[in-house]
Amino acid sequence: MKPRILTVVASLGLMSAFAAAPLALAGQPHEDSLPEAAHRSGSVDRTIAIDGTTKWVNVTEGETIRFLVGGKSFAWIFDSYDQGKDLKQIAPKGMLGDRSIKVYVAAPPDGRL
Repeated sequence: MKPRILTVVASLGLMSAFAAAPLALAGQPHEDSLPEAAHRSGSVDRTIAIDGTTKWVNVTEGETIRFLVGGKSFAWIFDSYDQGKDLKQIAPKGMLGDRSIKVYVAAPPDGRL
């Protein structure tokens, strides 16, 4: 009987940890943490390459975007409809230098905000 109680308690603990993980990671950058296999599996909705001519990017609320900057990358979950973002605010420190790149976040296709 005792091993069964331990199994139930351990299972509840794991379920709680998995349920809290998306909340802890929402809207956080993940530098170089998304291998190409993750991109193909659907973990990332799109990849956007940033080069010397990029002045703005267009994304949709709810998208997870992988940004390629030179030989490095980071991902961001756009979990809010916020028109005031500068990519430099969410990119890992120093990745964009002193460049400002405006992020335009569109409402999702289903119209919810």
